[in-house]
Amino acid sequence: MEVILHFGAHRCATTSFQEYMRRNAPALAEQGIAFWGPETVRDTDLRALKAMTADSHATLQRELDRCEAQGVKQLLVSEENFLGMMQQNLNKGELYPEAGLRARLVANAFGGRVTGIALNIRALNTYWSSVAGYAVRNKKHFGDNVRWAKIAKHDRSWREVISELAGAFPGLPLRVLPFEEFAGHSDTQLERLVHCTAPQQASGLWLSRDNDDEPQVSNSVQELKLMAKFADDLTWLASGADGLARLCLLEETERGDTAPA
Repeated sequence: MEVILHFGAHRCATTSFQEYMRRNAPALAEQGIAFWGPETVRDTDLRALKAMTADSHATLQRELDRCEAQGVKQLLVSEENFLGMMQQNLNKGELYPEAGLRARLVANAFGGRVTGIALNIRALNTYWSSVAGYAVRNKKHFGDNVRWAKIAKHDRSWREVISELAGAFPGLPLRVLPFEEFAGHSDTQLERLVHCTAPQQASGLWLSRDNDDEPQVSNSVQELKLMAKFADDLTWLASGADGLARLCLLEETERGDTAPA
């Protein structure tokens, strides 16, 4: 049984993709595909990666064995909190500072059964604005201060997150899917992650869109810094990402190579 882990990320149409998977679960089951979303993952000890025990690992292995015994050929697990929490990103002004540690814990929990991983990324200026907007709408769980200066100044970008994921799962295919390409195209994203004929029902679903009046990067200099970092990320990905990851786009050449980002 193939096990593909989708690490989100937050504010990258991940919730929409997960809802698409739920709505099409019966059709996908006919193709031997099962789906674990956050509601499944967070009902297990995977919700607290740092506190997992040997019993936790054994329970997860039994669940995977059960799926395989039921005839599941491909299991897609999607959980954006595997990377870390948005609150921590905002509090530290840093992009998923514990991604590497948490990815290693996830890899250990699945015990070598993972066959592929995937990550959605987003332009850093709109990613952070979207996170800030989410924080405004959910003040109970977030502080009021957004550290724009620290966010813009910090060197950490998607390249570091991707490199840490690849380090936690050495040798496995890592697909990187830009939000700007795949938001509202859940069917195409699914076909990039698993071998299937993607259902069309709810394929254009796009939940929790950003509002025009939500907080933006505080000034143009900071926004340009974030845009430049993301441009460097895309250039690195398009040039092969040092063999660590593959950039996936909606349109690809007949040879299977992605068009220039």
